[in-house]
Amino acid sequence: MRIMDRCRSLRAGALGVAAIMMVLLVPAVWAGGSAESAPATPETAPESTESATEATESAPDAQAQTLPGEQMVLATNAWTAAFARVAGAQNIELLAPYEMRHPAEYELRATDLQRVEQADLVVYAGYEGMIDRLQNVLGSANVNSVQITTTHTPQVITESVMRIATQLGTEETARANLAEIEAFFEDWSAELASHGLQQGAVITHAFQAQMLGALGVEPVGRYGPGPLEAQQIGALSGAGATLIIDNWHNEVGTPFRETLPDALYVSWINFPGHAGTRTLLDVFSYNRAQLNKELSD
Repeated sequence: MRIMDRCRSLRAGALGVAAIMMVLLVPAVWAGGSAESAPATPETAPESTESATEATESAPDAQAQTLPGEQMVLATNAWTAAFARVAGAQNIELLAPYEMRHPAEYELRATDLQRVEQADLVVYAGYEGMIDRLQNVLGSANVNSVQITTTHTPQVITESVMRIATQLGTEETARANLAEIEAFFEDWSAELASHGLQQGAVITHAFQAQMLGALGVEPVGRYGPGPLEAQQIGALSGAGATLIIDNWHNEVGTPFRETLPDALYVSWINFPGHAGTRTLLDVFSYNRAQLNKELSD
């Protein structure tokens, strides 16, 4: 009997020890378990997409809209560039450089093609030697362009300038600049009248005839742009001219300096570039100064 009681006591003690060991071992197993069996670490929650959207909407536009007049204008030469400047263009690049005496003869280079494609507006006149190739590029690249007439008369200047200004959205600036040019013509015309040139005998290069007419001077003869022939020299020399207006870009009137030694000889420009000219008013002022110099002498 005592033996059985003793066995029961030992069995109960063993069960108690086993229970204690289980309590101690279970936490150890969880703590030393593999990464795969361990509870996953909570991931950091992503930032609110709503707040990110609000930040984007409130941030200033990195590529602000181009203002009127700030578009990149590519002009074929200094003359078309001068018209674009009167129209209000502020960012103008040229294909034919200012240094060329005959800008119309400029030919497109491979590096120019990319410039044409990247331009916001291309301004050309139509007499350029590169015109066919240029128009092909404009058509294939779908580039915005405008063709103008480059003649030095207030009416034509106004028409061409406003055509460009409409493309740029700079009509107000263009009108202000045109008013300045018109005032210059009126003042110069009055000055020529005071010298009696409006009734005087003038022969002129064909490329300067329209400007003379706008100033109120009607020439008695025209020549050029091709070389003078002997018969033409003789006929014009007998017209009694006292003033010869030549074209600096294509001076073919120099024979008259021998046949009309007493006549005044002046060579005007059309394309800006010569003598540091850049604008239409620069050109007009240069031509006026050249003529006044001869008249004063």
